[in-house]
Amino acid sequence: MKDRYLYILLIIAMFLWGSSWPTSKILTTYTSPAVITFWRFLFVFLGSFSMLYFLKIPLKIPLQIFKWVFCAGILNGLYTFVFFIALRYGEAGKGGVLVTTMIPIFSYIFFMLSIVLRKNEKLIQRVGKSEILGLILGLASGLCLLNLGSLDEIFGKFNTLFLLCALIWASITLFTHKAKGTHPLTINLYINLISTLMFSWVLFLDEPFKVLTSDAKFWINMFVVVILSTIIGTSIYYYAIHRLGGVKANSFVLITPASALICSFFILDEVPTVLTLIGCILAIFAIYFINIHSKKKS
Repeated sequence: MKDRYLYILLIIAMFLWGSSWPTSKILTTYTSPAVITFWRFLFVFLGSFSMLYFLKIPLKIPLQIFKWVFCAGILNGLYTFVFFIALRYGEAGKGGVLVTTMIPIFSYIFFMLSIVLRKNEKLIQRVGKSEILGLILGLASGLCLLNLGSLDEIFGKFNTLFLLCALIWASITLFTHKAKGTHPLTINLYINLISTLMFSWVLFLDEPFKVLTSDAKFWINMFVVVILSTIIGTSIYYYAIHRLGGVKANSFVLITPASALICSFFILDEVPTVLTLIGCILAIFAIYFINIHSKKKS
């Protein structure tokens, strides 16, 4: 595949990721967050298993990394559950920008804390001005996106839940980073299996089976979230990392905050405020300086 076609696919993948925010919000109107979480994971697991079988990717993982995969699976389940709850209390597009901005910031904070705790001078020297600038821009973006109109809003459900989503996902990356030695899609398969089992208790309720009789709107949005966004979008991303390298592939992640706003506008008629647009622009620059500019320099 020529690189220019892969660039087009990456842009599509980022918009598929962005579309998962408004479509997931629609899913929350049908049933409880726990039920939606279970069916999403089950369908993702089945779809991922089919893809691995089709691509002939080995299913075996080293036993020594299973503990990291297990921890990532538990956190993945918790993230998705909180994610569906959060979408009930705020705009999907705004939440998408906030979470995708705060994830690299929380991840970098974890990285800096590990430096301090280990007192590693070599790692301290690797903390560059671009990363610090990215953190400052990210925090400024967060201030634009958070509801800070009153004390109640500062600690409101929107701010608390979406920030918790970002914190959980940043924690997931710590465990997936340790789970090396096998194909990332295989690791992703087992993470989703663990998350599915984590929420399998909903099968003992009457509610989960009722949602399967929902209208076409429900199934269209579930298809977008499971097949297009999670399975196809993620597969394109991992393939691009293999072909183009991490720096080039991750540069397309800059599209995600904007795509979340654009998709939410067209799907949910959410009109972003001026502060949200400013926050989105700051978020793009923050992600660039933290994830991309520093890697290019190194």
